[in-house]
Amino acid sequence: MTEKYIPRYQSIRVLWSYRLVDLCVPFTMLSLVHFFFSIQPWKEPYTWLGIMAGLFFVVFTQLLGGYSRYAERSIAKKIEIVFKTWAFNVLLLIFIAYLNAAVLSLARSVILVWVVLTPFVILSFKLLINYKSRSTQNGRTEILVLGKGYCFNAFELAQLDRHNIRLHTIDEYDEAVLRAKVETISPDFLVINLDKKAEPRLVRELTHLDLKGVQLLALHHFMESFLRKCYISYDSTELGYLESIRSYNRVNYLIKRIVDIFVCLSLAVFTSPVMLYAIYKIRQESPGAILFKQSRVGLNGKNFQAIKFRSMHENSVFNPYTQEEDPRIFPFGNTMRRTRIDELPQLWNVFVGDMHLFGPRTEWDILVEGYEKDIPYYHERHLVRPGISGWAQVLYPYGANTEDARQKLMYDLYYIKHWSIWLEIETLIRTVLVVLGRKGL
Repeated sequence: MTEKYIPRYQSIRVLWSYRLVDLCVPFTMLSLVHFFFSIQPWKEPYTWLGIMAGLFFVVFTQLLGGYSRYAERSIAKKIEIVFKTWAFNVLLLIFIAYLNAAVLSLARSVILVWVVLTPFVILSFKLLINYKSRSTQNGRTEILVLGKGYCFNAFELAQLDRHNIRLHTIDEYDEAVLRAKVETISPDFLVINLDKKAEPRLVRELTHLDLKGVQLLALHHFMESFLRKCYISYDSTELGYLESIRSYNRVNYLIKRIVDIFVCLSLAVFTSPVMLYAIYKIRQESPGAILFKQSRVGLNGKNFQAIKFRSMHENSVFNPYTQEEDPRIFPFGNTMRRTRIDELPQLWNVFVGDMHLFGPRTEWDILVEGYEKDIPYYHERHLVRPGISGWAQVLYPYGANTEDARQKLMYDLYYIKHWSIWLEIETLIRTVLVVLGRKGL
């Protein structure tokens, strides 16, 4: 092994591609907007405005960590950086415009359209670059996992593989074996996943690797950074873990409530024909009640009545979990479940404040009682109102046992811990993609 180890983190080529997009798109977009929206000839101030916008965008993105080799590469983080940077950019350009009368003479309609469209174009290009980089093997990230404190499941391994991340594991707590493995694969990160106290010799070797540039990550940091979930062990007793998980502050709650009401009313209008058709099909295929009400656990563990379109025959055999090709579900009920049409009446629950559009899944109170006994921190998901859709629903497949509930809780806690308007937007995008792909939430 060479004396100096340099981890790869994000691809240098990808980061330079980001810089090129940030530098060129503002000027290019200004040119296109002027061409399509203005009948006046191109003026020299347009040129300087486009060039300055590109240069400032690169500088602000650098300051916000957008070109860091170990930057978070989530959609939410990209959205946040692009729109924050563009906001700073626009404010600075407005200040410059008041110092330069020539800029003030430019067509305001052109500038307005340019200001609105440019960040979306930049974001689209960056997401495309990110997608293309993941589709090639050159961008693969090698991660070495030391220990067997947590056993990664097939779903997690598949999720990492989709992002060109490959895990290598070492079960032996021996410094010589660790050193040999590092020399063989040159990992980008080394994840500490021990199930017992490390020997002093192993600690010295880890320190030695850290000084050489190997990026060490605790298991919970790895889970949050790469799998975007909060790690929960079966025997967890470290209550300090809970310190950073809090309910929404007043500002965040107000933002969520405004989004809830606006989207709720909009969806109610746009989906009203769908809901009327659902009522007709339910009556046709399974006479009985149209709506299904069930006691669900909400904010602070208090129960409320969740409303859904009925998708099962009335008086069906009791079973808290549904199965594939469940005979209790009538044909159109299956369609409603696949397309999430059965969830539409819950817009009323959102409107009256029982639920959010996005949040932890609403669980049946009968199941919650058992989950809280078997899963550490399960009650923490009740720090916020449940949602019609949520982070766990769009990232983890349908579950039918306690282990699945534990896995989903990890995603729920991540959502609560890292909530931002950017994560909310990403959850919305992922929900739309799931519904269009007709995958179960």
